[in-house]
Amino acid sequence: MSFIIPDSELHTIPLNKNHNLSSFSCLSRELNDFLKNDAFNDQNNLISRTSLCFWKNELVGFFTLIADTIEAKAVIDGLEHYEYRKYPGVKIARLSVDSRFERRGIGTYLLLAAIGKTLSVCDSIIGCRYILVDSKRNSIGFYQLNEFKLVEKYKNREFVPMYLNMQPIIAEMNTETEN
Repeated sequence: MSFIIPDSELHTIPLNKNHNLSSFSCLSRELNDFLKNDAFNDQNNLISRTSLCFWKNELVGFFTLIADTIEAKAVIDGLEHYEYRKYPGVKIARLSVDSRFERRGIGTYLLLAAIGKTLSVCDSIIGCRYILVDSKRNSIGFYQLNEFKLVEKYKNREFVPMYLNMQPIIAEMNTETEN
């Protein structure tokens, strides 16, 4: 029997060389291999940043962020005019939950943690308009539930580009802070 793990019992920390990743196992061999063989090296080479998620000292998931851009003509977010050809974004390059902990709310927690990290960067450090993801086809609904939109032009690809516009979120946060 599975149950939703409360967010208050989950925590994320940056990957470092001392973490034991051997217990992690998800359904994707590619994601398992990335975490165990490439994530730390990519991090050292400033290609990506990986955060690990723990529950009761057990590694239950991870996500990896990278810098990216999206073509202005690929997005539909209510703006009639774009000043630039491309806009900066943070891409969720990988997000995975250990198979033993699927359907317990960890994927949503990881997505919100990735969005939170991106918000903290784009609200105060660098300009970053979008959160991007190349979604597996079976994960599109998950991202749509969390307000991501499909890039219609590429909706038939194996990995479908999706985006979340950060500007309205930041504007709402700033309005709440002013009140």
